[in-house]
Amino acid sequence: MAPRKSLFRRLSLSLGLLSTVIILVVSTLVFLFLSWRVGNQMQERAEDTITFLAQALETPFWALDRESAAAVAKATSMDVNVGLLELRDSRGEEWFGYNTGNSLFIIREAEVSHEGQVIGSIRLGLEDSVRQKSLAGIGLVGGGIALLVILAQYCLAKRLLRHYFQQPFAALDSLVGAYARGNYTQVDPGVYYTEFEPLVNAFLGMGQTIERQVSTLAESEEKYRVIFNNSPVGIFRSTLDGELLEGNAALGNMFGYASRDDFLVSSGLRVEPVYADSSAREAYLRELLAASGALSSEMKFVRKDGTHFEGVLTASIQQDAEGRPVFLNGVVEDVSARKKAEKRLRQSEEKFSRLFRLSPDVIVVMNMTEGRIIDVNEAFSRLTGFAYHEAVGKTAQELGLYADPAMRELVRRRMQTSGQIDNVDFSLGCKDGRTISCVLSSQLLTVGDESCVMAVLRDVTEFKRMQELMIQSEKMISVGGIAAGVAHEINNPLGIIMVSSQNLVQRTRPDFSKNIEAAENIGLDMNLFDRYMRVRGLYDFVKNIQDAAVRAADIIRHMLDFSRRSESRRTICDLRTVIERAAHLAGNDFELKKSYDFKKIDIQWECAENFPPVSCTETEIEQVFLNLFRNAAQAMASAQPQIMAPRIVVRMKAEADRVVLEVEDNGPGMPPEVQRRAFEPFFTTKPPGVGTGLGLSVSYFIITRSHDGQMRLESRPGQGTHFTIELPVPEPGGQKEDECIHDS
Repeated sequence: MAPRKSLFRRLSLSLGLLSTVIILVVSTLVFLFLSWRVGNQMQERAEDTITFLAQALETPFWALDRESAAAVAKATSMDVNVGLLELRDSRGEEWFGYNTGNSLFIIREAEVSHEGQVIGSIRLGLEDSVRQKSLAGIGLVGGGIALLVILAQYCLAKRLLRHYFQQPFAALDSLVGAYARGNYTQVDPGVYYTEFEPLVNAFLGMGQTIERQVSTLAESEEKYRVIFNNSPVGIFRSTLDGELLEGNAALGNMFGYASRDDFLVSSGLRVEPVYADSSAREAYLRELLAASGALSSEMKFVRKDGTHFEGVLTASIQQDAEGRPVFLNGVVEDVSARKKAEKRLRQSEEKFSRLFRLSPDVIVVMNMTEGRIIDVNEAFSRLTGFAYHEAVGKTAQELGLYADPAMRELVRRRMQTSGQIDNVDFSLGCKDGRTISCVLSSQLLTVGDESCVMAVLRDVTEFKRMQELMIQSEKMISVGGIAAGVAHEINNPLGIIMVSSQNLVQRTRPDFSKNIEAAENIGLDMNLFDRYMRVRGLYDFVKNIQDAAVRAADIIRHMLDFSRRSESRRTICDLRTVIERAAHLAGNDFELKKSYDFKKIDIQWECAENFPPVSCTETEIEQVFLNLFRNAAQAMASAQPQIMAPRIVVRMKAEADRVVLEVEDNGPGMPPEVQRRAFEPFFTTKPPGVGTGLGLSVSYFIITRSHDGQMRLESRPGQGTHFTIELPVPEPGGQKEDECIHDS
């Protein structure tokens, strides 16, 4: 306990210190004022003295009487305040000099004039010692007076404080003593100082408050007793070592006894017999002592007839005044009936939950009033990308699940009118912005007291893709049959055009002997004829005919590729070498160089180590990748805005019994309507004369028909295009995918 200190002494000391500070401040100000005053007086004296000397020495200086001037100066130097005095004539010659060598407080200089003419000068200095002596005396006298005032004030304040504080505090002490004895009804003790009035009123109000609280506590104890005796759950109090101190009637009934007293007598005031496992109480007590508050635990108890029942024990530790645990207060609730009901409900919920969680279709449960999501299954998170905690509590509109906003109103009206929707096409929006084609079915159901909607969505993306592929294949087969017939019909006249254009070029050459001989026979100058052909551009026309014929032949060759499988011989190939050769050909392609230099494109390679060899036709695979490289280069060249860092990524990896080849660019991408027709023959987005529309369709047939593989396309506007090719390997077997990156 900390030592007690005197309030009177502290107050006296505080007042003394305050007065001391005030006196010191005032003394300091007075001292500074007197110092300033003494300094001013010495300055005035210096001014008066040097003025007197200037007047007194005017005649001696004018008469050049050194003795008279020295006599006046010597008389002046006899003043104890003078520490320096010098007289000089107009030429600067010293007539008189006096210097004590002591510290000077002030120096003054003046000129001696006669009728406006300077005839001499005076230099006067007053010593500082006299001023310092004066100030020291003032300081000693002032300090003594201040010390006497401080001591007198301290003694007087101590006696006055003791006199005026002792009686009020004694009255307050009597009030506190009465409250300590339990007497809370007290009258005003008669302290007649206004400063103590709030404190006295506070003590009197405290007594009234304590009296009310004691009364309230008695009422509260009575209420507790009523709750204790009539509570439907068992309430008890025991010591930590197991001695039962108190228990209500519900506790006795719970254990099969007619009354509370029967239970207390039969248990022998010990709690151990009611536990089915005696060690359970010890374990619970250890956990409770380690916990910071109340602790609930389920355990088995024993009734009077020996039957067991499950109950929930909730208790807390009561500590004594020194913080030591002494009592255990708690309640016991019989939960046997609730456990049985929970078990049946849990079995039912587990069946539904297993169907709900493991369903491959997306299932969403939302309330009907606001449309807020209550629950989703795992398929929802896998398909949309939204985690469970991200979806629950939000509306489908907030998550962007309606890719078509108009669909929301349609679904709402259908559910309000019929309460059910069956197999409606629905576009599901995902977290990453993708849109997935689904079929929606929904039905109203009641969860608790709330009307809800359970929606089931089935992803039909793969189904639609296979449907489109089947339609595409049928188109290809039809086009292939037509192309074969058309190509054979066109080939014959096309051959005549090519041969005739070649003969025309040969028979118009001016240096060919047979042409010269024929021209001379008819009187034609071949050189003039050659000039005419060049001036009129006939050679260019013939060249255009030849180029168009070659282009038409190339188109026909591609058309014939649709009509039959490739009969070329397959070999075991290194696909990395084949693809690199295609990239080299693209880099040397004259058509690409005219609009865009393919060598400016950054080609990145991501290939798995120990990539397996593949059985394929090298020239055909080379043609496929050359088409993909050309399309990527042309797309990036025509992109608006211009792509500053064009890039093509080639990935090669092995998966189970196949290899996967990917070609990805960072070009402008394709809109959905272009993607759907990308593999159709003669479909192109290039300007007339730039593309035939057969590159991707031929590549598709080379992969799917000639090599029994798969080829698919993924693209988004502004995000590039991604082609994926899958080819079977000669022998099944997985490859370890250790990625290696090669930049070229």
